[in-house]
Formats: sequence, C-alpha cells, structure tokens
Amino acid sequence: MVLWVTMCSMTPHGTLHVDVRDDAVKHLLAGTSVDLQGLPGSGRSVLARAVAAELEDAGWQVIHAHGVLALRDRPLEALSVAGLVARQGGGPQAPTTAVSAAVQGITSAVRGGSTLLVVDDVDDLDEISAGAIAAAHAMSAFPLLTTSRPAPRVLRAPTRVPAAVLPGVSLQVPPLGYVDTQTLLIEALGGPIESAAVSRVFSGSGGLPGLSLALATSARLHGSLRRVDGVWSAGPELWSPEMVRSVDPLLARLSPEGVDGLHTLALAGTIDVTMARRLMPWDVLEELDGYRLLRFVPRDDKMLVSLFPPAIVEFFRHQGVGARHLRVDEAVTSAFGGVKVQQPPLGTAPWRLVGAADAGRSRVALERAGEADVIVNRLLQEHWHRELLVRRTEWEDNPTPRTAAVLLRTMLVTGADAESVLAVREATPRTGDSRELVAFDDWYALFLGAVEHNLEWVHAVLEQAREEADEWVQLVDGIEAFIVLLVDHAPDPDELPAAADIATAPVDTREIVGTVRAELLLAQGRSAEALEVIDGLGQVTSTFALARVTARPWALMLEARLDEALAEAQDLLAEARREHDVEGIVGAAYVAAQVLTLRGRAGELRTLLGSVLSSGVLPALERPQHVALLSMAAGLAADEGRGTTARTLAQQALALRTGPGPFPLGSPTLAIARLDGADLPPIQARALAAERLWSEAETLLEAGYAMSGYVCGMLAVVEEPTPLRGSVLADVAAEMPAPLVRQFDRFVAALCDGDPEALVAVGDRHADAGLVWTATAAYTAGLSALRASGAAARAAEVHEEARRRLEAWGAEAAAGMRSAAEGAELTAREDEIARLAASGMTNQDIARRLLISVRTVENHLHRVFRKLGVDNRADMSRVLSV
Repeated sequence: MVLWVTMCSMTPHGTLHVDVRDDAVKHLLAGTSVDLQGLPGSGRSVLARAVAAELEDAGWQVIHAHGVLALRDRPLEALSVAGLVARQGGGPQAPTTAVSAAVQGITSAVRGGSTLLVVDDVDDLDEISAGAIAAAHAMSAFPLLTTSRPAPRVLRAPTRVPAAVLPGVSLQVPPLGYVDTQTLLIEALGGPIESAAVSRVFSGSGGLPGLSLALATSARLHGSLRRVDGVWSAGPELWSPEMVRSVDPLLARLSPEGVDGLHTLALAGTIDVTMARRLMPWDVLEELDGYRLLRFVPRDDKMLVSLFPPAIVEFFRHQGVGARHLRVDEAVTSAFGGVKVQQPPLGTAPWRLVGAADAGRSRVALERAGEADVIVNRLLQEHWHRELLVRRTEWEDNPTPRTAAVLLRTMLVTGADAESVLAVREATPRTGDSRELVAFDDWYALFLGAVEHNLEWVHAVLEQAREEADEWVQLVDGIEAFIVLLVDHAPDPDELPAAADIATAPVDTREIVGTVRAELLLAQGRSAEALEVIDGLGQVTSTFALARVTARPWALMLEARLDEALAEAQDLLAEARREHDVEGIVGAAYVAAQVLTLRGRAGELRTLLGSVLSSGVLPALERPQHVALLSMAAGLAADEGRGTTARTLAQQALALRTGPGPFPLGSPTLAIARLDGADLPPIQARALAAERLWSEAETLLEAGYAMSGYVCGMLAVVEEPTPLRGSVLADVAAEMPAPLVRQFDRFVAALCDGDPEALVAVGDRHADAGLVWTATAAYTAGLSALRASGAAARAAEVHEEARRRLEAWGAEAAAGMRSAAEGAELTAREDEIARLAASGMTNQDIARRLLISVRTVENHLHRVFRKLGVDNRADMSRVLSV
C-alpha cells in the first residue's frame, strides 16, 4: 500500500477542503451529480468520505463502490464486490444477463430517494460497470459522487461515468496552501513543527496532502525529521527510498514517451517552453499537461514550465545511474550547450549544501496562484542555492572583504548558522580599500544584531569599522542607526544628517543615510516627511538601501492612501519575485498584508501570507517584517480555531524576533493571548489580551517606536477600552501627523468614551474610507452599547446601514456584520457552529457533523461567546434568534 494512504486514514485532513466539501454537498442535495477531480495524493478520497458523512448526518443512505485498476479486465467485478449486482435467474422478474443484473442491483439499492452512490476512483472502473451505472441513472435518477484523476482529453473514455451522468459538475480538489499544510503536519506528527521544515515539505509536495504526509512520515522514520525540545525540525535531506511508492501513482498511466518527458524535465529543471520544445515534442508536453503534471509560470517575455509536484524531480534524480538516465542526461546536457545542469535537492536547507568541511480572486484563481507559488518558490530557492555556491567559490578563490561581504549577505538569506558566519569572518584578511572593509563590517554587524541579538557586539564591530572608514564614517553611522532601530530602540531621525548636509558625500552614503532617516521617520508616524526623503533619493544602487523600495508604499498607507499603497506593494512584490529579491518580497508583502487587514480582505490576506511564508528563505534586512507576517498568520489561525497551528506560528515568530520593533502588527502577542484565554470566560479572556497588549505597547512606546506602540495600544483598547489607555494614546497620536493615525485617534476616543452614536459615526466614516476592520469594530461596540441601553430598534437600523456601507468593499468586508442582532464579527465557521449549538446540538454532535474535533468546537464557541458578549448557550441562542 502506498504510504500516504495509511496516513490519510489517520489524519482528518478532509476538513481542510471545507469550501469544496460544502459545494459538493449543495450540488448533491439539489440532485446534481459531482465528480471530485484531483491528483493522486490530493485527498479526493478523504474528501469524498467527508461529503458522504455530511449527507449521512442529513439522513441519507450512502452506498460505496470502488474502481480498482487490477479489476478493469473483469467486467462488473467492482460492482459485484460492492454488492450492487442482483441475482440472475430464479423468477420472471430476475435479470437474465450480468449487465441487467447490475442495473437492477443499482436501481434497487437507490430506490426510495435520499440515497447517494459514491464511486471512488471511477476512472478505474471497467466500461461495462460504467455503462451499468449510467443505465441505472437513466432509469432512476439519483445523485452520484465520484472521484477521478485528471487525464488528457484525447484519452478520456466517452463512456466514463462523470460524462455520461447528467446533470453533473466537476469540482477540482486543489493542493493545500502553506498554512493548511502546516496544520496537517501538526496533526500527523502530534506537535509543533519548525517553519523551515514546513516550507521544505510544502516545497516538495506542492501542497498535496498525501505527499506531505509521506515526506514527513518517511523523514521521521529515517531520523531526518526529529523532535527537539518539543518541536519537529528537519535535517538536510528529506527524501528517502520509501517516497518512490508515493510518487509512483502520479506516473502510473503515462506513455513511455511521457515518462521520458518527466525524466528530462526533472534533470533540466524549470525552463522556458522554447527550451522544453527542443527536448521533446508538443504531444508529450500536452500529455503531461493533461495529467496536470506541469505548471506554467509567466516570467517577463517568457513562459516557464516546471514539474508538479516537485517530488517527481527527486523521484528521477534518486533512481540511480542506468541506461535511460544516461541517455536523458546526455540529451539535456546537449540542449544546454554541453553545460551540466545542477539543482538543489528537494527540501534541502541551502546553506548546508556547502558541507561541514566548507562551513567555515475567485477561488480557482487563488488555487492556481497557490500552485504557481510552489514553482516560483522553487525558482527562488534554486537562485539562492546557485548564488551561495558562486559566492562561496569566489570567496575561497579570493578571500577579500569585498567577496566576503557578498557571501555574508547570501549566507544570511539562506539561513547560515553563527559558526559558519564566524568562520568566514575570521578567515578573511582585512585588506583592500575602506569601502570594501565597511561593507564587510556592515553585513557582519547586521548578522550580530538581527540573528544573534547582540547589540554590544554590533557597536564594537562598527566602532572598529569607523577607525578604518575614512570618508565612509557617515555611512557607518547610518548602518548603526538602522540596526539599532531593528533590535533595540528608535533613534531620533533628526540626529542623522539631512540630504542637504550630505549633498557632497559619496552616493552610497547619501542613499543609505537617506533610507535609514526615512525608516526612522516612519517609525514616528511622520509619513509625509518620509515620503519627501524617499522621493528625493535616486535609483537604488546599494543592497543595504533595498529597504527604501518598500518603505514608500508603507508611507502611502500611513498617508491613508490605501489603494495606492496596495497597488504599489503588489507591483513591487511581483517585481521582487521576478528578480528573486527576498527583501523586496517580504517588505512588499508586509505592506500589502497591512492594507488587506484594514480592508477586511481575509481571504486574500490568507493567500498572501501562505505564499510568502512558504518560500523557505529569510530576508537579511526585512527580518522584523517576516516576523510580522508570521504573527499575522498566527492571528488568522487562532481566529479559525486552529489552536496548535496558531501557537506553532507564534513560536516561529518569537524564535526570530529580536524584541520590540518599529513595525506595527510585528508581534504574536494577541494570538498567544487569545490561545491562553481560550478556557476563560469571555470577559476575562478579553482582559487578559488587553493587559498583555498594553504592556507591550508601553514597552514599544518607551523604546521610541511610536507607530508600532500606538497600534499595539489600539488593539488593547479594542479588547478592553479604558479612559487611561485612551488618554495615553491620544497624547501619542498628537505627536504623529500621519493621516491614518488621525483616523485611528477618533476610533480609539470613541471606544474609550463608549457613546453608541459616536461609535456609529466613527464606523460610518471608516466604512466610507475603506477602513473595514476598524469600522467593523466601531459598529460592533456601538451596537452592543445600543442593545445594552434597550434601543433594539435603533440597533437593527444601524446594523442594516452598516452592512450596506461595508458591502461597498465586497461581500467579505460585510461578513463581519453577519450577526444581525449583535453586529458581532463572527467568521463563517463561527456562525455555522454557533447556530448548530443554538439549535440544541451538543459539542460532540457538532464535531461529528463537521468532521472536526470536540476541542475545535469548544474553541469556536468560546470565541463566539466573547464576540457576542455572552457567557452561556442560552444567551447566545437569544442573541442569534433576534
């Protein structure tokens, strides 16, 4: 048996395709047959069982049959095994042929209505069985649920059941995203897992749950996935011989030419279509594409093609040397002009490749984007793998400060450890010109600050740099201010020279000092000044100044120009991905994530976070923004009831975090507080979250991080508003001229005042401005105050108006107002569980119906109680019934 089949039966990952499950149930209840189509390992069979369980809970009878490839040459055998073939002979009504016996058996089984026939792996049925099902359906219409795998259109049998049974729809079972893959692994392994390990599993499996589980399980058996201090971490190599049997089903139906085509692309790597055409004819590419084993990604004026899932690449690379391998390798090498193609192995930590001795928008659109992310991330990893090897070779051939500086930057991105970095530092002689020495010291200082969190060493290294810096002293001052900003406190931007004061300084000095000055201004909410500085600088020429590129959309956001900020951040993100620019990817994603949060676009936010976090590489300069992205993902997971996943993401953020920082939403404090308060009454849980957030806000403000401190304090006020907190935040806001802060200031004041009409007025203003998150919070507080005062009619009126205003920003924006009576920002899942509980179902009943754990039901209900301001089911039922 293939390894992933066993693991799938142990892991309830059918719950991870809830949207597809719900769509299938709706179609079947309406009498429309459904075909769930997905690659082997996609979880289509598990999903089919989840759909069948939903209908069983609704009182339907479910009959199961299975297509078996080994029985395709034995007509009707699969139906007979399922008990769907009637007895022949014995009376005038008895069937006289085997086919009529099968038709009669099926029609008898589905007689009476409310019966579902499930045929798993329907494409493995023999033609006679398929015909019998189609004939039975024509005689007595009944909904049919099938699962199948993709196939080229020219190879699809005209008698296949999904095509012959009408009405019918085909629903795609997409790969999982990064966060869902992490949830799956946590459930299977029974504990948290490092983000790097999740990224490598996701990179190899392409998000196919079966392959993800197979990779994790085989790596665990071979010791390359180990639990250290309660957290699963991965060794340098995840592939093992057992994986061959998990990949085999993906290749089972290919022609010999198709298998050769896969082998060729495995050795060639991600290439443009023109090169692929030189290696194989179109009909082979079309066959592979028909089986959904290729993914196409546009890149500039080219179209790249790559294998999917990437585990197929390792399948061929680990086959060993044989005649076919030598033949294919020779063809690939010839196509590349005699140059041997080298790529990093699947799921390998790139810096470890140096070796120990050397170490000195519709759902479909989002699903396709997720699959493309796997390929784009693979390209990113391949780029930095090659970059590391090239830079390492350059430094070994010529160990100078210039080659060492570039190598250190590459090692930072690829996750090198302290021992490896120190080995390069100590083996590099301090020779060359002063600019090269300054760059060498700057990158080492950044490592000491961002990774080792040792500011004392940073100051010592940069003090040495100043002694040899000559004309570059101001540049060193700028770098030091930048590192201090990231790891300790926000220096005064006015202590750095203005543009006019360094007009005659070298270009690098003007650029880096200007960049750092803009970052310091943004940390203090002085966005207009920051924009002026940013726009006054020229084209980026220094790697250290790359942060300025994404500082501009952040400044636009603080200027309350949200649409401009999002558009610019998205453009920068696309460009950064094309250029394999890790700093740009994370920096642009951070700004985009903030805007999507304010806009209430949770679906896009979830997709963005999974896309960026799955890359498996860390930025050297934008590490705090990477921590912020992990923290946002933890918050989303907590809101969705995935407690273990949320805590794992939060722990990953804390492991990378250097301490209080300048970037809003840059900490998992709120997510952790919600998890820790899951067993507390709602009022106490909110108080716990508010206390922790306020304590962090005070720390941030004391360190001079005005913008991030203010936002953290605002989150505390949302949880538990008090006059003291409102007063402190008002004083902080008065010192920050950013227009967005002015909007927040009115919001905070209304929350702390508690006047319902003032809250509604703020909600209206924020809704009209597209600040959906704060608008929803203001409306929720206002509606609660109106209800408490007995103004039920006014509350209903406000709710309807609030929905109308928020719907202008999309259906998802208005989802926060789902509970009409309370204005509570329940998620769709919370609303579903709350209404089932209100109907009288127990937690156990709800868990069985939704195929989730009782603990997950309890977590959802706890959040519902908190949002509705109630402490028991009776009050919740009263609220939901209004």
